[in-house]
Amino acid sequence: MPTWAKTSESTKLKLNTETPTITLPTSTTHSEMSPKSVMTLKTPLSKMAKLFRKGNTEALSSFDEARHVERSGTLHSQEKSLLVIVWIMLMMTAVLSSTLSFLIDAFTFYAGLLRSKLVLGGAQTLAAALLLNITMAILARIIVRTTVEAEGGGFPEMKAMLFGKVLFSFLTFRVLVVKAVGLALLVGAGLPLGKEGPNVHMAGCIVYCINPHLFQKRAESDHHAGGGAAGSGVDSAISRLLLAACAVGVGASFSAPIGGVIFALELMMPQTYDAWAYWGCFTAGVIGGVTYAVERTVTTQGSEALLPLISTNVLPGEGANSDYPVLRLLLDVALGAVCGAMGGIWVRMHAYIAGVLKRWRLREPDHFALIPAKPGKQEPLLAEDGGSGVQSTLARCTMKVLGGKWRDLALVIAVVSANTFLAAGLPLLGSKPQPLLISNIFDKNLYDTSETWTVPWAGTGGTLILCFVMKFFMTILSLSCPIPGGMVLPTMIIGGLLARSIVHNFLPLWLIDTLTTTGGQPMTEVEHGAFVARCAIVGACTFCAGVSRAFAMAITVFEVLALPNSVLPLCSSTLVAIFVANRVALPFFDQNLANRNLGGIPTITFTEKAAAPAMSFMTPVNLEHCLPQMTTLREMLSLLTISKDVNYPIIRPLDWKKGNAGLLEGNITRKHLEKLLKRLDPAGDTPDQHVDLLDPQLQAPEDGSEPLVVGKPPCVSPEITIKEVYLLMRHCKNEGVIYVTDRGVLRGSITFVDLIARQI
Repeated sequence: MPTWAKTSESTKLKLNTETPTITLPTSTTHSEMSPKSVMTLKTPLSKMAKLFRKGNTEALSSFDEARHVERSGTLHSQEKSLLVIVWIMLMMTAVLSSTLSFLIDAFTFYAGLLRSKLVLGGAQTLAAALLLNITMAILARIIVRTTVEAEGGGFPEMKAMLFGKVLFSFLTFRVLVVKAVGLALLVGAGLPLGKEGPNVHMAGCIVYCINPHLFQKRAESDHHAGGGAAGSGVDSAISRLLLAACAVGVGASFSAPIGGVIFALELMMPQTYDAWAYWGCFTAGVIGGVTYAVERTVTTQGSEALLPLISTNVLPGEGANSDYPVLRLLLDVALGAVCGAMGGIWVRMHAYIAGVLKRWRLREPDHFALIPAKPGKQEPLLAEDGGSGVQSTLARCTMKVLGGKWRDLALVIAVVSANTFLAAGLPLLGSKPQPLLISNIFDKNLYDTSETWTVPWAGTGGTLILCFVMKFFMTILSLSCPIPGGMVLPTMIIGGLLARSIVHNFLPLWLIDTLTTTGGQPMTEVEHGAFVARCAIVGACTFCAGVSRAFAMAITVFEVLALPNSVLPLCSSTLVAIFVANRVALPFFDQNLANRNLGGIPTITFTEKAAAPAMSFMTPVNLEHCLPQMTTLREMLSLLTISKDVNYPIIRPLDWKKGNAGLLEGNITRKHLEKLLKRLDPAGDTPDQHVDLLDPQLQAPEDGSEPLVVGKPPCVSPEITIKEVYLLMRHCKNEGVIYVTDRGVLRGSITFVDLIARQI
């Protein structure tokens, strides 16, 4: 039983005597009282009415109205000023982010052309290419070591921030520089890494660097000190800016503003968007796309001009017409199902391999730690007893240069070396820059040059399978290293190779002839090549969608390639791929969040548990950790001692004898409870002093200071879903807690931290 439920009879009487009561005249019975006599009883309400009757109503109302109008005008002006600042920041971010993306693309593309020539030039040039790749990879890893926030893609971090997690240390200028340099070096070294996620992350860094004060206001606000979510105008502006950064990052990567906006909105569900967010994302996407296109047109010309991220030479109508359109659509849907399943398997394999490699790296001891001398002996000057002094000195100097760690560097070197050697043995890959490689995969004339890229002992079909397997596993290993990198373009390459392998090795020629027959006329060689290229496009789109669960991939591919007859095949196959992949694994980005103890985000977005009632997830109420409205300083101090909770509900008990339930009246945080104790009894001399926690002075101080108690905190019914609880947290000002009540009776609580960190 709670200690406050054991109140003595004397205390109860004392509390009751202090409560104002209304008494009737003893000389007049209730039946003898007239309505007029009842209305003239002297009560606090009648005294208040007397003040109004004296003519103070006009003065009070005019004063309150004037202050209200003044405050409303001030807030409106601040919102308009903030809106102007946000639009300026948005346009600056679009231009700067697109320019940075272009510089990285230009470096990696021409470095890739040089690397491809070296890899395919023979044994001597292959050794030079290997040395070049390893040097760039080691340099990138050493740079990234200084800033762990620059590791990974960037989408998971941005998603966590849009869900209310404060991770502004991931948005500093240092992170921006380290991520940009590291990404350029690693992609230039030939690793199968994408730049879409890093582009999004770097766009967020640019937003932060333009106006860090805006972000600090959110981080330092009391609203977020409790771990809460959005609610203020500043927070809403930051969320819109980060969302626009996602749109411009993806849009600049593909030169596809529409696909970038939809990709950003889709991956950030279930946020609520307004017209400003919608148009802001499109504005940023269009400005970023135009900036990138102008820079590419002005600076790159000739036969080795910078290629777009994805391209094809298939013309509209080529390989698309058929006398059996339904059968042709079924083939695309089947490809989508296979690629979606393989995409889910890829996510599971990456999660497992990345976890194993990370645990192996983290178990590495500190090799640079000093070894203590044995008892009774002096510590050797150059080596341990029995060791070679020169060798030990060299080893110690080497470990000092490496920062005391070597496993991360060894992992990166091993992955780069394996990728270089395998690419050299597969001329179709040939360590080409990724835009050039995916252009070859989507090439309708690829089979016309098969003698130049086919491995003799494997044949054309075997070579395609070898390329698929190599890219499948090397992409997993590359993304498992502690380096910057994205997954969109590498998984599109995997999907394109998978689709080509299936069509070439498992579809009989008569079926292909049937699917491409138009008006009874057999297909030509060009039509056959275009048909296979279209299958590769469908495979690339659906495999990437199966990994990311983003339907926007279909829109992005259509927007970039501009093939009118591909809309229905892309959309239908992508939907099937996403449906199948959902049965296999979480999306790649959400799996990453789950591995970081942020499993609540994928629970809210992609699992059926989002529809579970709040009562299934709430922490049941423990009355030992609650405070009654009337309490003592001793009870408050005792609660702080026995409980480490951040929030304490204030309740009005229903049964003082049993103390088994209570009506929710308010909330006080641990920080405010400690502050209240210091204010009322700084010396600790009056522990039995009574306190009314619902005193108006604690909820709305006259001096305008910070309120210590929140009256009527946000609450929901037990039947409301977890997703609705999250949306309520996002848009109400609270201390990061939502209480679950049943007709006012407190049943439990859900905190923002627990909701986001929930394990699936």
